[in-house]
Amino acid sequence: MPKTPLYQRFFADLKRRKVFRVMGVYGAIAFGLIQVVDIVLPRLGLPDWTVTFVVWLCVLGFPAAVVLAWAYERTPEGLRLTDEAGAEELDSIVAESAGKRWSSGMLALLGIVAMVTGAWWAGRSTAMGTADGPSPTGDAGSVLLRAYIDLSEDLRPAIAVLPFTDLSQAGDQRYFADGMSEELLNALAKVRGLRVAGRTSSFAFRNAEKDLREIGSELGVRYLVEGSLRKQGDRLRITAQLVDAGDNFHIWSETYDRTLDDVFAVQEELARAISDQLQVSLGLEGGGVLVAPTADIQAYDLYLRAKALIRERGAGVLEAVTLLKEVVARDSMWAPGWAVLGQAHSLVPYYEPGGSVVRIAADSWESALDLAEAAAKRALALDPRVATANVALGNAYRDRWNWDRAEGHYVRALEIDPDDVEAHQQYSELLAGTGRMDEALRSARRAAALDPTSAIRLNGLGWALHLNARNAEAVHYFELAIQHSPELAMTHHSLSVIKLALGDVTEAERLWREEYVPRLGLDEATRAAWDRGASARYEAIRNRDAVAYARCCTSFNEPADWLVVGDTARAIQAIRDRYRQRPRYNVNALFLLWQPELDGIREDPQFQEAVSGVLDDAGLTGVVLRRAPLEG
Repeated sequence: MPKTPLYQRFFADLKRRKVFRVMGVYGAIAFGLIQVVDIVLPRLGLPDWTVTFVVWLCVLGFPAAVVLAWAYERTPEGLRLTDEAGAEELDSIVAESAGKRWSSGMLALLGIVAMVTGAWWAGRSTAMGTADGPSPTGDAGSVLLRAYIDLSEDLRPAIAVLPFTDLSQAGDQRYFADGMSEELLNALAKVRGLRVAGRTSSFAFRNAEKDLREIGSELGVRYLVEGSLRKQGDRLRITAQLVDAGDNFHIWSETYDRTLDDVFAVQEELARAISDQLQVSLGLEGGGVLVAPTADIQAYDLYLRAKALIRERGAGVLEAVTLLKEVVARDSMWAPGWAVLGQAHSLVPYYEPGGSVVRIAADSWESALDLAEAAAKRALALDPRVATANVALGNAYRDRWNWDRAEGHYVRALEIDPDDVEAHQQYSELLAGTGRMDEALRSARRAAALDPTSAIRLNGLGWALHLNARNAEAVHYFELAIQHSPELAMTHHSLSVIKLALGDVTEAERLWREEYVPRLGLDEATRAAWDRGASARYEAIRNRDAVAYARCCTSFNEPADWLVVGDTARAIQAIRDRYRQRPRYNVNALFLLWQPELDGIREDPQFQEAVSGVLDDAGLTGVVLRRAPLEG
């Protein structure tokens, strides 16, 4: 009788000692444990290294479990050393059918695969939660060179995609026309040799009765893509053309006739064809490839509506969250849906109906930022190169005053897409909150240059200019923002603040009472109370009456107001009051420290004492609250 090979006897002994069973059960338990800690520990506020620590415990415990299973067996009397097997016992195991012999081995293999998969996923997810870009203390210039090049020196051909016109008889295909235009814009933005104008500015020219040369000039681009869509029965006709805005010359045009069996396949084919034609026409190499959005057309429709609401800001941000929750419920594996949901959650506290950013409760901030972080991390786990998800994570970390991680994600977003307008603007707010005013202005200028008709970008630029004590320029951009979007309440508020800083009390009051408050959606009683408070406030400021201002300070209590009415002590006390609860959530809470209206008291020891605790709590210990440069 031939002798049983040694390796077969070894595997038979592993089975006899139940090592295979232990490997399978250990792997399954480790997988479940890793999944739980990967979800639960970050939500408890614990750092990412705690997840890594548990993962390594599970991995390192595996060989220990195998060794113990080999050496010991469990008996009614307890654990004891496993007896050596007899030759016949091992031979009988080897002689079993293949199904019996391999079942234990397969169980062990599945356990190992489960544990390794769980460890890999947790490690990948944790890596997505760390800053991938350059450290804020390092030199990000080499990474962000294209993100900040002066547009007058940017030699890349500049292109804008205008919203395609819906020519369908029912006029009910606008959402599809807009979606097609936006996906085409996104595809072209991936072409390294192109600069693509922001979507908000491009779509501002919907149905505009303007010459293409004028549109190109206002957008600061040389080339325009325009087109139309017509649906007839189950047929779709799409016409697109590339125009040189310098002389209205039509470089290229094409008409596509397709069926509606798969609208996303049609959209992808069109975007790819136009992208290819642009590269040929402009002599570019390498192109953007449109990633098919989602197989669920209803989810995509909701996604487009939500993005439009987020761009408009205001109360629509809350509605966008509702829409995006349905999007990810319908397609939980679509990274852009999770990314934009993260962005929406990060913006919610800024647009509470009738609320004040400074006064929103800390638990509201914490809840919103937790949701933003979770959604953004889910997006990055599905696709690490989603710039929007990095911006959302940057927002979440920034408003927790976790500056290093936030900046890393903004830099990462701009590395992926140097022309990401939202990344530039949100990064600008981080820089302003931490006193890096020159850099903040640079980022805000870039955002406005890329999206020159967006009120949100113009408002951001206006604030950056104000914090740099350049109020005359700030007024220009706030007025321009109002011209483009008069319904946006925040811009009227911003302009009111600047007018008051410039000493125009009458105009500041008018903007506050007639333009800002009516756009907040307040009920009649609340609005009447706000009007009475505002009337008392501005009358006290106009008369430099500190006693009168004290009667209305419960509603306002602004440090700059106290300085205008001549009470420095109360101005400093107002700063203490503002930060008494240390509003860790919200970068805007720190803007007060840098406002030029306070320049006259920055050297006051009481002022420095009042803000030192805030700087320490914000991780800005040692930062000098320098005076902003005076306007020329």
